[in-house]
Order: sequence, then structure tokens, then C-alpha cells
Amino acid sequence: MRAESRRDHARTPWIVAILVLAAGLWTTNLFAESRTYRVAVLIHGSEGASFGRFVEALARRGYVQGRNITYDVRASGGKPELLAGFARELVARRPDVIVTATEPAARAAADATRDIPIVLALIADPIALGLTQNLARPTRNLTGFTIAPDSLTFKRLELMRELVPTAEKALFLWVPGNNANRVMFDRMRRAATTLKLDLISLPVTKAEEIAAAMGRAANERSAVLIVAGDPLTIRNRQSIIDECLILNLPAMHSFAFEVRDGALISYGGDVTEDYSRTADYVARILQGARVGELPFQEPSIIRLAINLRTAKSIGLTIPQSILLRADEVVE
Repeated sequence: MRAESRRDHARTPWIVAILVLAAGLWTTNLFAESRTYRVAVLIHGSEGASFGRFVEALARRGYVQGRNITYDVRASGGKPELLAGFARELVARRPDVIVTATEPAARAAADATRDIPIVLALIADPIALGLTQNLARPTRNLTGFTIAPDSLTFKRLELMRELVPTAEKALFLWVPGNNANRVMFDRMRRAATTLKLDLISLPVTKAEEIAAAMGRAANERSAVLIVAGDPLTIRNRQSIIDECLILNLPAMHSFAFEVRDGALISYGGDVTEDYSRTADYVARILQGARVGELPFQEPSIIRLAINLRTAKSIGLTIPQSILLRADEVVE
């Protein structure tokens, strides 16, 4: 009896320790469940389907709006002069993480804080834009997902060369105020030289200049058009698409949703995938990951989309070699 009593007495501290540890873990989990995280979202444009996809993707990871996460959203409506003020407003609310996309919004957020983690859903070239010195190990408080690896610009122009073998000129519709577009312009110049095409610049800074730029395009024969991705060109994509139809001008866009709206062809990342991966990074940061542990990533999916109705409208036959590689065909 005494031996058993001594054994029971010896086990007691271990049982107490286990119970205390279990209680501590339970309390920690309860605190984590009851905490409400704050995510700031800075949009250079208008709040739309992309933000909704991001919210849904985070909900699938257990962060549900109204339960354990709240969103502070600021949208510039495409007015870059509003971004800096909006970024400061968001930072003042001390969010756990900031989510944004495109170079103007990314730069505004980066200028507003050096310590709050920032996840970039869509960014062209973070090193060229001065947002990091290393893609594998981000050197500032930013990380995210690139939309334009070096090879993408060349591939877009190469596809247009294959699509229109008689082309002699490459027209480039772009926004000089967007540093990412300037990077793309340099790459476009090199690609045009390699493919033996004359590059003609069509810069625009506001919506009212698009018609004049397309008027210049009308004067060029044996040409193809590359439309740079920017909030300005995306917001005004329908007018660009309509002008290309009038001019019978083959044009390459950045995203598949533009092809669904009537653009001839696009080659670029999958926006849905970008926002899903953004949600994954945000969830990891909320769980304690540091930005430096989360490398910038290139698109894992590059989609080629073609609109056959538009091709027919401008009198263009899509080569079978391109059709067979298409991920999406609008008929």
C-alpha cells in the first residue's frame, strides 16, 4: 500500500503539469479563435470581383468576415493622386497586413509604412521597381506575386509575329507614369529588335488621350498592337477593343477577362490564381510568418486566350498552331 501510495504521489506533479499545459493550450486557442484580425486593402481602381475572390479565398482558409476578420478598403477609382492619402489612412488603423496590387498602389503602401507586412497581389518587377533587392528573400516589408516575368513580354510579341507573319511594326499602348510599364517598354524594345519589328510608342496618361493614340495607330500599316496592363488601359479596355475592331488591328492584351470582353488575344497570368495565392500569404502572415520567409513568386499558370469572333470580325485566321496551345477559346 505504501509503495502504491508513493507511486501515486510521484505521479501527481506530472498530472498537474499536464493539466496546466492543456489548460494553457486551450486558453491560447480560445484567444486565437476570439481575436479579430484587421486586413487593409488598397485598390488602384474600383472595388470589384477581384476583391470578392480574395475575401472568399481567405474564408476558405478559416478567416471569415464578420467572425474573425475585418477589412478596411480604400479604392482610388483610378486616380493615382488619391493613393498616398488612402495608404496613410489605412496605416493609421494599424492593420495586421496590407493587401494591394499594381505598382502605383504598392509604392503608396510602401511609402506609408516600413513595418506593417504588405502582400502584393499583382506586381510587375519588384526589383526593377525598387521594392526589394531579392525575390527569394524579400528585403523590405513587402512580398507577393509577379505578373510579368522577363520572358512574358517577348512571348507576347512572338505570338503576335506568329499570328500576323506579315507584320512589320509593333505598336505599344502604355502608361509612362506607371514604372512597371516603363520596365515593359524597355523589354518591348529589345523584343522588337530581336523579332525585326519597328517599335512605335503610343503613350497615354489619361482616358481622353486613348482616342488620339488609336488615331495614330490607324495611320500605321502592317502592324500589331500590344496593350500594356495598367488600371487606365483596363478601365478603358472596351473603347480600345472597339477601336481595334474598327481598324482591323490585331491586339494583344494581358488578361483573359479582356478576351471575354472582345479583345482578340491575351497571354498572361491567371487573376483568380493570383488572388488565391495572395490569400494564402495573408493567412500565413496572420499565423505568424514573417515577410522575409515568403518569397516573391512568378505566375504558376500562364493562360493563352483567343476570341474567334473578334478574329473573324477583323478578317484574321488564327493559325492551328496557336489554337492548339490556347487555354481558352471564345467562339
